[in-house]
Amino acid sequence: MSLLTLKITNGQVDMGMFEGEELLARWAGSSGPSLMTDEAAQAIDAFLSLRDLLDPDDAILCSVVPSATYAWEQAVWTLTGKRPLVVGPGLKSGIAVKYKDPGQVGSDRVCNALAAREIYGAPCIVADFGSATNLVVVDEKGAFAGGAIAAGLGASMEALNIAAAQLPGASIRIPQQVIARSTAESVQVGVVLGEAKRLDGLVEAMWHELGYRTRLVATGRFSHIVCAESCHEFTLDDSLTLKGLRLIYQLNRR
Repeated sequence: MSLLTLKITNGQVDMGMFEGEELLARWAGSSGPSLMTDEAAQAIDAFLSLRDLLDPDDAILCSVVPSATYAWEQAVWTLTGKRPLVVGPGLKSGIAVKYKDPGQVGSDRVCNALAAREIYGAPCIVADFGSATNLVVVDEKGAFAGGAIAAGLGASMEALNIAAAQLPGASIRIPQQVIARSTAESVQVGVVLGEAKRLDGLVEAMWHELGYRTRLVATGRFSHIVCAESCHEFTLDDSLTLKGLRLIYQLNRR
């Protein structure tokens, strides 16, 4: 059975097509909060056409952009004739959530936690470097214990450019030295290396609070850049959220 999976975040959509447990293809594109259904349908159709894929048998999505969720949901329904499952209240997640209010947990974080636990084992810490940088702790009992959220690399760079208009635009890449000798490189040191050092500090603080060390897993479009500068060894998995969506679909298969 073929399954279309979609992860919608601020500014981006990640799509994956599974045949059983195998991820056949994936694709990333843009997604805005005011996206129209027709635009979302065109993006899905482009993914299927570019990757030579047949229409999926079913679909599931997670979204942290409520204003865009409806457009993607309707687009899938238009193309496949089926409403996709939407991760959230009413669906089994397969993982206990220890938040004071579990309803506050982003659906992408739930997918990451479940996939990391099932694929790499618990306990673990999952770092997702996308629109936001978020860390999720899966404790030794396999539960979503909590985590941390901060502005992502892209958001940090954008905010800096807005707040300090005289700074030249800088690309998101690893600088050659810490004591930078140009303004653009100084921004890269502060944003990129600063993110890696923040990651290391949070991992150590979480290990201290847990009382034990864990596996480390990373995903998201900036994971390769940040983890390359981390003092810790991360397992990189670009498709972690999509794999979590497949697992949740299996729990709620209709």
